[in-house]
Amino acid sequence: MSLIPFPAPSARAALVALGLGSTALVPLGALPGIAQAQSQARSIQIPAGPLGPALTSLGRQAGVQLSFAPTATAGRMTAGFSGTASVESALAAILAGTGLSYQIGPNNVIVVTAPLGEEIAAATGGLYLGSVVIYGDRSAATLEDSRASVAIVSGQPVDAPPVQTRTQSFTRMANVQAGDWTTSGFVIRGVNSEGFVPGGAGAPLASFYLDGVQQTTEGTRLGQRGMFDVEQVEVYRGPQSTMSGRAALAGALYMRSVRPDFTRSGAVQVTVGTNGRRQIGVAFGDRLSESLAYRISAEYSEVQSDLDFSSYQHLARYDDFVTGDYSTVRGQVLWQPFDNEGTEVLVTLSRSTDSPTSNDIAGPGWSSTAPGYDARRGDIWGAILPDYCRGLGLTELPAFQELREGEVFNFGVEITHDITDALRFTSMTGLSRSVTDRGSINLGTPGAFLYTDGQFTYVTGSQEFRLNYDDGDLRWVAGLYASRLHNESWRESMLLSFDQSETAMDLENYALFGEIGYRFAPAWTIIAGGRFDWIRQSETSHYAVNGVATTTSTSSYADAVFLPSLALQYEVSPNHTISFGYQQGYRPGGSGVRSSDGFQFTYDQETAHNLEFTWRGRLLNDRLRIGASLFHQDWRNQQVEVVTDPTHPVPRSTSIIVNAGRSTSYGAELEMAWAVNDSLDLVGSLSLLHTRFDDFVLGTWGIDYSGLPFPNAPERTLSLGFRWQGDSGWHAAGAINHASSSMSRLEQGVPIPVTLDGYTTVDAEIGYTFRDGPTLTAYATNLFDTEYFTYEAGPGVLATLGARREVGLRLDYRF
Repeated sequence: MSLIPFPAPSARAALVALGLGSTALVPLGALPGIAQAQSQARSIQIPAGPLGPALTSLGRQAGVQLSFAPTATAGRMTAGFSGTASVESALAAILAGTGLSYQIGPNNVIVVTAPLGEEIAAATGGLYLGSVVIYGDRSAATLEDSRASVAIVSGQPVDAPPVQTRTQSFTRMANVQAGDWTTSGFVIRGVNSEGFVPGGAGAPLASFYLDGVQQTTEGTRLGQRGMFDVEQVEVYRGPQSTMSGRAALAGALYMRSVRPDFTRSGAVQVTVGTNGRRQIGVAFGDRLSESLAYRISAEYSEVQSDLDFSSYQHLARYDDFVTGDYSTVRGQVLWQPFDNEGTEVLVTLSRSTDSPTSNDIAGPGWSSTAPGYDARRGDIWGAILPDYCRGLGLTELPAFQELREGEVFNFGVEITHDITDALRFTSMTGLSRSVTDRGSINLGTPGAFLYTDGQFTYVTGSQEFRLNYDDGDLRWVAGLYASRLHNESWRESMLLSFDQSETAMDLENYALFGEIGYRFAPAWTIIAGGRFDWIRQSETSHYAVNGVATTTSTSSYADAVFLPSLALQYEVSPNHTISFGYQQGYRPGGSGVRSSDGFQFTYDQETAHNLEFTWRGRLLNDRLRIGASLFHQDWRNQQVEVVTDPTHPVPRSTSIIVNAGRSTSYGAELEMAWAVNDSLDLVGSLSLLHTRFDDFVLGTWGIDYSGLPFPNAPERTLSLGFRWQGDSGWHAAGAINHASSSMSRLEQGVPIPVTLDGYTTVDAEIGYTFRDGPTLTAYATNLFDTEYFTYEAGPGVLATLGARREVGLRLDYRF
């Protein structure tokens, strides 16, 4: 990229109009000009990430005065730069793919600007879709360099189309869905992150990382929900073993917050909508010194349930039950030591709370007094109590209606250090603690004598050390991972008897993982990797009835495994890369205690063998970005929780985990982003999926599921979205989301679960950005109020409603 003369007065007027003129320039310190510095080669280390902090760091490292407007860099990412080069070469590399250019202004100040005029547009190929920086792939810094099947959704309101929650981001991704219940995991390629073993009974199939910190199972269910001040969400589909912390058989989810910036910046968001929707978010960051910056953010949101819970109104916790709220408070400190430009330390501390409302409604088969789905009655253990309960003389049984309230604390320290231009060291230390209260809605109600109460307390501590090397022809990553999980739970219920149960589980996991890629011929790279995993698990269980202990047992399990991977990558052209690879996935086995009688059981490891073909391409002068994947997975020894005695007064107490045969899944994913022109962006995703239980017989239930598809695994999903930004300040955005029919979850005594109908929803918004910065937007999610179920028992007994229509106004202001 060549230097462009400073703009003429007319062009400068355009710069001012865009917030890039002299009145909006952001100096980075009274440092020497570029006249002598620009031709001198020097060591420059700029990590991949947000463009604003990268330019700030470049100005400090190179000793030049560099100016830009925060509005120009907002939402833009850079692949970074590492090496010895002149300022001009380093700046060109940092700006590559961002759509921005630079100019030399008066007094040798470097001015970073947005492209203006036909000459600059021609030099940049018209429009650019900037490089997408990714955080979950340990071997690549940008999407273009990754061979993983990864879906990415930005958390910034200027992207097309915006999303407000983590689960809403899944609707924009291929082969990714939210779980069927409010407090359940997420689904990747038809497999729930918790597998067929819910909660803490076993290791999850997919991992969730928030700002690099590994989350607990309950932290995934009831943790960070909102997208305010979130940079992006990444979902990696398929086994993640040779390049990540914990081995994840189904995939991994990464959520990254907006990082501290060395320029003053902030954001405010206020939302009001139907059903009492109220949301507010505030974020602010600044530099504390030349090497220290911070950012703090907070968000709170609440909404009132639109379902009918009228017969619960007299219960003590009714108001909490019908109000769905969540909150997040987060603080981050970024330290870039001035005397060691290749070192960066990021410390994150956050606290989240989450208490979603129930979306379960009774169908006509629930009881003789249930009016049917159209009435949207959610008080299923109130006035429309099942007939068998009425036969016991009960008029209500709210002890069976749980209210779950979760609290999650996260602490993370990420350290990166560039040992050489080609070798980087990373340390990620994480601690996550989640506490979930699960008492019944009638706790504290005067006169209530039948109740349930309980709590999950899960703690996960993890440490990862990693080395990344890249000199062009040779690229490798090597890592050491260690973690410890400590899960405790207790529950007491006053029903037919006073039952008390306590469990404690400890899980240690140590692993060595790595991958090496070598370009053995022009355009050809071979990649091989592996992971050695060792786990040790112990569990203690206590069960008592009316104060008399019936079970006090312990069990333990240990295992070691090696997981290989192999791939071949071919660079068809500078803008097109294809790869074909094999990856083995793994979920450790374990042991447990059946609380009803103290029976000790063990279950074997679960594995998957994944074959994957990927294509990554950029077309139309870099205005169109496409990613596609074809995959085939062979699952063996799937872990399934089964109830061995459905007639027991507390059926769940007779649960054990067994291994259930083999399964197959295969399909395809296609995702694209297209900058049509300087006003219109289009995004889209398409997925195809076929799943089948090849050999799945549950003798304890007498049911053969062989031949059936996985639950909650639609064969097709489609999402098409757009964002239009006019010159006058108006903007519009929208998305159409479709999912085909799927089978509901597996349950005891149900040989063929209900088939859930497919559905299509539409999200839309229109807004205006005022000259002083704020943007006012009118939005609607599920615009046509399409009714769909994510779960159904029966048919016609009980169903879980999907998200209903919400209409509101949102005010955004960023600086």
